[in-house]
Amino acid sequence: MVEEELIIGRNLKKFFPIKTGLTSRSNIYVKAVNDVDIVIKKGEVVGLVGETGCGKSTLGRLLIRLIEPSGGELYFSPPPEVLNKIKSNQKLSDEELKNYSIFHMHKNKLREMRKKFNIVFQDPYSSLDPRMLIKDIVAEPLFSFGWKKKDAYARVQELLEKVGLPAEFMYRFPHELSGGQRQRVAIARALSLSPEFIVLDEPTSALDVSVQAQVLNLLEDLRKEFNLTMLFITHHILVVRHISDRIMVMYLGKIVESAMKDEIFKDPKHPYTQALLSSVPIPDPRVKIERIILEGDVPSPINPPNGCFFHPRCRHAFEPCGFTTDELIEPLRFVLDNKRNPEMGNAEIQEMNVIDDLNMEVTFNNPVQQGVVESIIQKEKEQTRALYGIKEISVNGNLLKIKMHEPVDPKLKDIGNEHLVACHLVNPPEIK
Repeated sequence: MVEEELIIGRNLKKFFPIKTGLTSRSNIYVKAVNDVDIVIKKGEVVGLVGETGCGKSTLGRLLIRLIEPSGGELYFSPPPEVLNKIKSNQKLSDEELKNYSIFHMHKNKLREMRKKFNIVFQDPYSSLDPRMLIKDIVAEPLFSFGWKKKDAYARVQELLEKVGLPAEFMYRFPHELSGGQRQRVAIARALSLSPEFIVLDEPTSALDVSVQAQVLNLLEDLRKEFNLTMLFITHHILVVRHISDRIMVMYLGKIVESAMKDEIFKDPKHPYTQALLSSVPIPDPRVKIERIILEGDVPSPINPPNGCFFHPRCRHAFEPCGFTTDELIEPLRFVLDNKRNPEMGNAEIQEMNVIDDLNMEVTFNNPVQQGVVESIIQKEKEQTRALYGIKEISVNGNLLKIKMHEPVDPKLKDIGNEHLVACHLVNPPEIK
């Protein structure tokens, strides 16, 4: 029974600087994790899904402070009085931060805390030292916390048996094991200090399908036996359906939807989640589903779009979603072409001048009529959704001035039954 919050992250950020030379400093950053709030309850398995490069692994590493944050706070099993302050957005004292915030702890306290969380990496071969015997690989965390060899190796044998490997594997090297066996060793090592929380970073993606099923079943058994809390990271949404209690969907450094797994599969709300689920094959030729093909490429995390990060690829994007004048240049040139729309007469675009994200000017060779331009924009909106970003236009002879809607950043909001969505379609803002 899930009762209490074990992991609480607030406004988590991780930006990686891009440097052009050995000594140069740069103000350009890859925004891998961008203002993420996350809660993982004790005993829960949370699946984290999304496209490659969306920041899943970076978020997993942040949650165990394997990498240093760029911002935000992270709390591990805070007491009720501190938890109430966090939930009500009250400021914590310096002493409370030092005691309960993973990002503010003294290194000695943090070292003790590291017994409580661990990670299983994606590639079981590169994460195991090829020069060490299995017994020493699994015992290494135990040695670092002062275990004697005799006790440590007894613990290793016990753990190997738990993950389905015989005791003689203690005296083998990683290259002598299959991929599935190596991953079992990695899981045994992660369990060595009896952690409460484990990050599983795509632990089955490098394995054959039959071996994947064995590892997933093993993880499910270990979860029940050790009462583990897990974050299961994968790009394969069917895998998390097998093992997770709750699913979070990540896109370009942000969580866009979070709900219990049955709710996600039954009633996905975010257009990105709907697209992911539409790509899942159904083993019944009589069942037909609409395949949602996302247009365009994933935007760069160096310069993410304004407003909703997903809006350049969303077939439902509308006024507040974040269209900018840069995104309007080509669509406007296309729809105001007099070959496509003859009502433009002899007017042809001569120059397009972007003033800023919200304002631009278009110069024609001949005068244009405001009513004609407005009619064309209204007619073409459904096919060319960037036109929804236009708030108002004004025409003076052959000069067209365009003002865009202010972008609104969608926040992750609970729409009921612990179903959180960050989308203007579900939580429409007031359009000014």
